[in-house]
Amino acid sequence: MTTYPKIDDFLKWAAELAAVIDWVPAERPYKLELAERLSATRQLPTSGEPGWLDQLLNDLAGTNLLNWRSLGNLKSLSGNRPAELKSAVEKLWVTNPSPDSLTSFVEEIRELSKDLAPGNLLALGTVLLMSVDPAAFPPYRANPASRFLKLIGSENIPTNSSPAAERYEVFLGALDALMDAAPQYGLSLSDRLDAQGLVWLVTNYSPPADWTPAQKREFLAWRNLEAVEDIDYRSGPIPELEQAAAAILNPGLTGAPSPFDKNVVAWTEENALELRRRVFEDFDAGAGTFMGKLEKQLAGASHGVILLSAELLTLQCLPLSNLRPETKLARIRTVLSWLDTSPEIPDIVERGLRAGGAFNGGTGFNVQLWRHLCWLCDLVISIHGNPDNAKAAVESPQGFHDVAEAVPGNLPSIRYSLEYMSWPGFFVPVVNWGHRKRIRNAFANEIEGASGDSEFDVASDLHLILAAQERRTGQRPNWYAEPYLSRWNPQTDPAPRAWLVKQSQGRTALAGQWVSEGFVSLDAEYLDTAEENTTLEELQTAVDRGYEHLDYSERRLRARSYQMFLNLMKPEDLVLTLQGELVHLGVITGMPERRGDELMASVGRDVAWQGGGVSRDTLPAPVLSLLEEQGTVVDLTGVLPAIRTFLEDDDVEPVTEAAKEESPVEMTPQGMLVLRAASDELAEKLLMPRGDLQELIDLLQSRNQIVFYGPPGTGKTFLAGKIARYLAGEEHADHVTTVQFHPSYAYEDFFEGYRPAKGTDGQVSFALTPGPLRRIAAEAAAHRERPYFLIIDEMNRGNLAKVFGELYFLLEYRDQRINLQYNSDEKFDLPPNLFIIGTMNTADRSIAMVDAAIRRRFAFVELHPQEGMTSGLLERFLEARGLDNRPAQLLKALNAEIAMEDRDLMIGPSYFMKEHAGTDKGLKQLWKYELLPLLEEHYYGRLSRPEIHERFGLAAIERKVDGTAAAAL
Repeated sequence: MTTYPKIDDFLKWAAELAAVIDWVPAERPYKLELAERLSATRQLPTSGEPGWLDQLLNDLAGTNLLNWRSLGNLKSLSGNRPAELKSAVEKLWVTNPSPDSLTSFVEEIRELSKDLAPGNLLALGTVLLMSVDPAAFPPYRANPASRFLKLIGSENIPTNSSPAAERYEVFLGALDALMDAAPQYGLSLSDRLDAQGLVWLVTNYSPPADWTPAQKREFLAWRNLEAVEDIDYRSGPIPELEQAAAAILNPGLTGAPSPFDKNVVAWTEENALELRRRVFEDFDAGAGTFMGKLEKQLAGASHGVILLSAELLTLQCLPLSNLRPETKLARIRTVLSWLDTSPEIPDIVERGLRAGGAFNGGTGFNVQLWRHLCWLCDLVISIHGNPDNAKAAVESPQGFHDVAEAVPGNLPSIRYSLEYMSWPGFFVPVVNWGHRKRIRNAFANEIEGASGDSEFDVASDLHLILAAQERRTGQRPNWYAEPYLSRWNPQTDPAPRAWLVKQSQGRTALAGQWVSEGFVSLDAEYLDTAEENTTLEELQTAVDRGYEHLDYSERRLRARSYQMFLNLMKPEDLVLTLQGELVHLGVITGMPERRGDELMASVGRDVAWQGGGVSRDTLPAPVLSLLEEQGTVVDLTGVLPAIRTFLEDDDVEPVTEAAKEESPVEMTPQGMLVLRAASDELAEKLLMPRGDLQELIDLLQSRNQIVFYGPPGTGKTFLAGKIARYLAGEEHADHVTTVQFHPSYAYEDFFEGYRPAKGTDGQVSFALTPGPLRRIAAEAAAHRERPYFLIIDEMNRGNLAKVFGELYFLLEYRDQRINLQYNSDEKFDLPPNLFIIGTMNTADRSIAMVDAAIRRRFAFVELHPQEGMTSGLLERFLEARGLDNRPAQLLKALNAEIAMEDRDLMIGPSYFMKEHAGTDKGLKQLWKYELLPLLEEHYYGRLSRPEIHERFGLAAIERKVDGTAAAAL
């Protein structure tokens, strides 16, 4: 006799579903209606009606009891071999309507068409039998029937290859057992057709909408035959990392010896109390790195305290993907070196430290290192100070979560990290609470809805969502990559920014309290609207209403400060504040919230301040200039690279020697850009001494702007372009912009001015339009780690005072900001990584008009055919290409003749470096169409045209060269 050990579980769920879903009207009537219609059609074969098969197929069309594809195949078969198909159907349906005939029915039709699957033919046969006696012969569907037999624990579950009659008889026997047991659960099943309807209800219906998410998940897990008890919560996505964590956590939680020293138990309440006292109570707020301070704090500590410190720091950095393995290992080895006998890092732990990490901890994780260490100490104290906590932490994910959540201190990121490492098969390695909740909410439909909003509810939901995704896709999802990222984070979080919040806000200084209590705030005692996402217009209205006693300009600044604090700041942004000559740096960790009472109301954000502070004098000039900006909140994002240098830099990838050779720039420790040095390759390419080129680069580095001046043809523009592109890097040619001045060029062309612009409505109006200097300055300010170059050709041909306007000031004072001519509310500076190279032609009389202001602000470098780096350039050019030296002799003779009158009118070598200058015909054309017209202009009014041709013509210069050559012989 077949037994069904799990039939009670099936009926329990069936009763719960039946209490909510009125399933009988949905299941029984349409089957009886179909059976009645088929019963009428069944009379047609016996009466000799030739079209009965077509009528049968029409009756079956549209029913959900049969697969639509199998019905299509039957239709085709009826057209190709109607007699054989009629014969097979008649044998089952008319001659011997019994389950015993099902096997031969299926086999006979299969011989006619292999496209018809045995399971689909069995379903067809049972529908035909249903028309004979629906109460005795309910319809059969292979998948629900198989699932039903598995759910009730049937000892006999036929396979697809089993005889059709056997498959149906087993199903009928299970339905009979279901009918017998159903009354115990308040279910009344009148016949097998009702029993089949109940099976369909349990195996196919969705859980009722009013069930709780937990009830839905439990039901679906049961129906999907998920063995929850078989899940290993100790195994996660990165085995080497998790095994390393277990090597520390397992003995730590259970009081076993340390993996670093088998003779010492490191995780004790005594050791944790001592370590916390040294790190927290003896806090070092001075300058220096975390590791340097920790070494002083642990001086004289016991062996166990130092071991505990090494283990906790290992756990803190182990899962970080933004910390290099070498940095992790160096940190732990440094701590172990403070022991009398320094032990080796165990292999299992070292493999984990080299495994690459599980998540990016961001800036905040590194800045909070000492706070994380204190929190881990508190966790050890909590576990070993209470046996119940130790027991709970090792027994289940929820037990560990409850123990960790009760530890003082609002540091969810380190807590989430440790939860993941303790139970990696349950907790996901996502340490940002906002991200956790958004991921859960975006994918909650996959687990029938969210459980709740507590931290453990969200963690549990994420575990189930991850399992559902793995079942569906066959791989573990990466929530920070597509196709997942855009679903929970459609507008990807922007990169971190930097902010200055000033402490003096109308009453006592606040910086000391901010740093000691871990927050930053804005005075809001007269502000009745201080919610996140409040628009600037709404904030301005609220400020005007609450602060009407202030000047309108101050109210505008306040509204802008509130808007930045409430809407633009976000967790992981950097924040600075000033306290005397100290600058404190921290990372924002919280969202804005109201603080204080009505008289001292403020809006604040939690901040993880870096220990100590840095001297204001150590800040680079770009940062210092922004510290003087008006407003309580100032956007410092433009100088973010410089600010980052003052963070603990363990998570910064060091630049290798190979990388240095490839990179066109370096940065000083203060965040200032250093231009690359001149190379032998550059000197060879330009045919100029490397020392002279390096001197030009040094001038650019120290002055930011230089002018190449000299006679025509000395390669001023060519050299400016080559130097700029070399310093920017060939891959960043777009960092070089060239403009040419002319007499009508103005400030509005060069910097910014109002230009006609067509609006969206088609109307033309005037819009403030940036010029080339403003555009390249904005790009340079946004990427201060790279150099940008503006080349101003023919600089002396413009009215420089008119073109530069108030920018004259910034050319000399790069570390200051000024108000702009067309936007008095905005301050502007020339970023220090923007370099300007001008060119001036000394043959142009306008160079005499260059005023002293420009001469003082630019370094002037002469390029002269007979002096400096240009001297001998043509000879080097011709020699490098294996060409005749005669053009160089002709140029030298020509300039010797010109020098008798005016050295600034000499001819540069570039005229002779063109391809056509290497032939006699080309030389004649060069002289006739380029050099003589130029000299006629130079000597206008002093020499007549015939005199110029007689003195400087090609024939005259050749005579001088040939005569000089003859004399030399």
